Amino acid sequence: MSLAQGSAAVTDPRPLHVLIAGGGLAGLATAQGLLKSGHTVEVFERDADLNRKQGYYLHINNLGGEALRRCLPDDLFDLYLDTSRESYDRIESIVLSSQLEELSSRPSMFQPPAGPRRHTGVHRRTLRQVLSARLGDDLHIGAPVVSFEQDADGVTVTLADGSTARGDVLVGADGIRSAVRTQLMPDVPVIPTGIKAIGVYGRTPITPELDAQMPEILDQGVLMAIDQKGSRLLIATFRPRGAASEVARSVAPDVEIDDVPPYVMISCSVERGTVVPPASEWTPATALEMKASMLRALEGWHPAARALVEGIDPASMFAIPFGFLEPAEDWDSSRVTVVGDAAHGMLPTLGMGANLSLNDAAMLVEQLDRYGRGDVKLLEGIGTYESAMREAAYPILRATLDHDKNFGGGALADAEASARDDE
Repeated sequence: MSLAQGSAAVTDPRPLHVLIAGGGLAGLATAQGLLKSGHTVEVFERDADLNRKQGYYLHINNLGGEALRRCLPDDLFDLYLDTSRESYDRIESIVLSSQLEELSSRPSMFQPPAGPRRHTGVHRRTLRQVLSARLGDDLHIGAPVVSFEQDADGVTVTLADGSTARGDVLVGADGIRSAVRTQLMPDVPVIPTGIKAIGVYGRTPITPELDAQMPEILDQGVLMAIDQKGSRLLIATFRPRGAASEVARSVAPDVEIDDVPPYVMISCSVERGTVVPPASEWTPATALEMKASMLRALEGWHPAARALVEGIDPASMFAIPFGFLEPAEDWDSSRVTVVGDAAHGMLPTLGMGANLSLNDAAMLVEQLDRYGRGDVKLLEGIGTYESAMREAAYPILRATLDHDKNFGGGALADAEASARDDE
């Protein structure tokens, strides 16, 4: 994945000025890694509000966690670790029955070494706050990149307001519907799809009363419970290692991080026949309607499962439209490249999207560093990154398309087959 070090310089060493379209995990990690290495960056993020609902709990494995180590300054890496989910024993996806009894399991990919500070999982907003720390005026919010022009000397981007910016390299980190990728590779389609029973998310605070009802297995891995009718409940528990604001004061006093009390991330089937409206059509009543339909779908389930849904904060609920890319197998490398969902948007089946995005950032930073040291020509380094990214991400993208086969060891597929037989 990398060329031999120590050869004679092929270019004059110099820092790069890198433009990054998108302030999600991949874009921000790339920015941090480049700044750490002495380059300069400008990040252009579409959202004016970095706290927009995009999800809550993110599984982080060794691939993503070690990429964060590569990209972040030491104190921000410690801040990430110390605000992560408490360590747990079983790094697996686990399938449960409607009575919360284990049916099957499958080890997660890229398991971290055991230990009290192993990579586990993070609250998405917390990680985004860590990754955006100290970017200051280099982070432009509410300023999406809509197009670019490149020439022999650099890249110029045009923003939605008509203003422009100039840099040596452009990194498209602007998500699955990337404007940068669409211009760079216009024939790559986004394919809308769904995952059975996943799509409406919410967050349930862990109160003492709920905690007393929860079986111990709910603090392990990421879980999916299923019944013989096909109803499903996704469960991911988040208990942070420490209060984020206190950790920040101790580890990185100049960084502001919001506290996140313990919670369970939930996604649940709705009663058959219930229409889930697109996010643009949600009203204050929609969340209550979805929650009531979920409870009807879980009729007869373990009391703790129903309590998890009953406890969902309606204000935390939202719908996500899933899709994936049919990515280009190859392309000519240029001063414009892509990372994260812009390169390989995939379904969340295996908990690998965020980890691969962070890995992209670390691999791209390494190759741009090699150019900065004078070890490779610029397009050679970008091409090496792109080859490595495709090799790492594309097989996993394809594996995510068969959710029931690849999550939790097979019980989902067995239960689905049984539900079809009963119809």
